[in-house]
Amino acid sequence: MKEIRSALTFKRVVISLIIMLWPFVYFMIQRNNYSFRDRLDVFTFMLEGMLPLAFVILAALVYLGIFSGEIKNRFIVYTRLRIPLRRLLRIKFAANFLLTWGTFFVFTFGYFLFSFYISSLLGLVEYHPEFYKLNEVTVIQESYTRHTFTQLLQYGSLTYGFLYSGWVALNAAVFASLGFFMVLIMRNQFAAISFPFLLYILGSFITSSADMKAFRFPDAIFPFSSVQMPIWTAFVPLAFLTFLCTALYVHATKNLERNDNLA
Repeated sequence: MKEIRSALTFKRVVISLIIMLWPFVYFMIQRNNYSFRDRLDVFTFMLEGMLPLAFVILAALVYLGIFSGEIKNRFIVYTRLRIPLRRLLRIKFAANFLLTWGTFFVFTFGYFLFSFYISSLLGLVEYHPEFYKLNEVTVIQESYTRHTFTQLLQYGSLTYGFLYSGWVALNAAVFASLGFFMVLIMRNQFAAISFPFLLYILGSFITSSADMKAFRFPDAIFPFSSVQMPIWTAFVPLAFLTFLCTALYVHATKNLERNDNLA
């Protein structure tokens, strides 16, 4: 798709790669200060820390900045003279969704491959399951019940890595979609891009206060700080986000021709 190719400039790709490398850099600095029981521990170590907090911000940086700039600089207004507005917005939406999904899938699956295969091959980590009163056999069984989604390890590590990476990428794309519709609706572009992050934080606070920690956005996406829950629980927050995106889509497109941002 031409829109995706135009967004993948050399500068943006380099910046994305630099951002993606920070969990690896932190791991290399800290790896000798931790005792890892198995490869899954290495993987979750990569994705913990600041990533759950910065997740929505990073999702917004993939494409929403470009789209918001086009709205602000009236690029959409001039382009709509050459292509129907609804078709143009469908192209922009698809680019936002696919770029965000692809970026986060590559990020997550890349760290899965590193944690489960490359780090062991290079001898970067020494595993100490005995510190957790486990051995090489029991640690495998224990990993199946460690976190939400690790149930999938029973069907093979690649199955877990692929599906979980797709899950993280899907949530990133849905949050980016939420921001996309807010950019269309709101005059204040900064507030529009910030809305998904505010929802992420506020929603997490409300669910924690209501003793529904299993449905917190961070725990549904990065379920490493709590006991294993049924996989369906992670889909509840995503279903809410999908419903909200649908409502915003209807609102944004109902009177599209009279939208002040696109007039």
